[in-house]
Amino acid sequence: MKRFFTTLLLLTINLFAISLQNDTSLEQNSTNQNHILEALSQKEPSIYQKLLSLDYMQESVSHKVLIFSSKLDSSLERWLSDDTNASSKKVLKSIEEEKSAYRFYSIVHLYDNFFKDETYLSSTNRSYLRIRFGIEENVKDKFSKWNNIRMRLRLPKTKESFHLFVGDDEDDESDTIKKNPQDIKTSIGIEYLFDTIDIFNANIYGGFRGLDNPFVKFRMGYPILFKKILFRPIQYFEYSRENSFKEETKFYLDYRLSDDNGLIRLTLSRSTQSYLRGVNYSSQLSYLNTIKHGIGFQIYTNLSGRTKLTGNEPINAEYNITPTTGVYDYRSGIIWKQQFFKKYLFYELHPCIQYAQEYDYNANYILRANIELYFGNI
Repeated sequence: MKRFFTTLLLLTINLFAISLQNDTSLEQNSTNQNHILEALSQKEPSIYQKLLSLDYMQESVSHKVLIFSSKLDSSLERWLSDDTNASSKKVLKSIEEEKSAYRFYSIVHLYDNFFKDETYLSSTNRSYLRIRFGIEENVKDKFSKWNNIRMRLRLPKTKESFHLFVGDDEDDESDTIKKNPQDIKTSIGIEYLFDTIDIFNANIYGGFRGLDNPFVKFRMGYPILFKKILFRPIQYFEYSRENSFKEETKFYLDYRLSDDNGLIRLTLSRSTQSYLRGVNYSSQLSYLNTIKHGIGFQIYTNLSGRTKLTGNEPINAEYNITPTTGVYDYRSGIIWKQQFFKKYLFYELHPCIQYAQEYDYNANYILRANIELYFGNI
């Protein structure tokens, strides 16, 4: 009996222990489940969940948009700042270039205006009257006198586009009051100036060289500036009853010296004419400067040539020279021009030395002196 109660007591204790163990396991399992649920709630969503979650996508995209917007704003601010600085530098550089070009062009115009060469007289739209008287002493030839009148009168009623002219580039070095009937006759007529085509300048002339020789001529030029070099190509076309068709091309290249107001000018010229074979050409290198207002000088060297003989070449019996093609005349000289007494009165001294084919390239010393009266804008 005693053994029975002992066995029953042991069974009861075991059953209670198992019950406690089960309760403890259940409680532990419940705790573990809570931990698992909490971990699952804090765990980052999977890729699949991210793709299916609109809220997550909206939050992520919004965050990226804000970051991109901030970076873009900073980049644009930096770029705009750089562009503004670059644009300012370009504008300032352009202004300086414009000022430099204007100064350069003004100096070139100053010399053209002072020496009154063809670049000024044929392009200005102002009225003027120029009267020149001169003498020439030539060692190889006889003493000579000459006169030349050149006039241009603007006609205001025609919107200042038409001008009455007497004399042009063709007869600029010949006598206006003729003593030799074979000299080039003075031209007279009407000129129309195309002054509405910006910097491009063009003129058309119509008139007479003598009573029986009507002519029409077209001139055009377009100056181009390359920093320190001003390039001015000029083209002439002329048709007359006496000489038929004639054309001439001139190139003026002006270079301003940086140390003073001096100007170096290279002039190139070529021309052709109906009934005359070949091409006539010339080149001249000049240095122009002014000492003060109303005083200027020009030092030059010049050569002239031809590609064909025309039959009109001068022949000197003393040297018995047969004319040939190529360069037939070299000369160098100085032109000194000064204003005196009145602002419209000038004198000009022009000594030069010539080596011409007709004199077998022997030195020929020439001295020319001129008096000039110029009425117009000075």
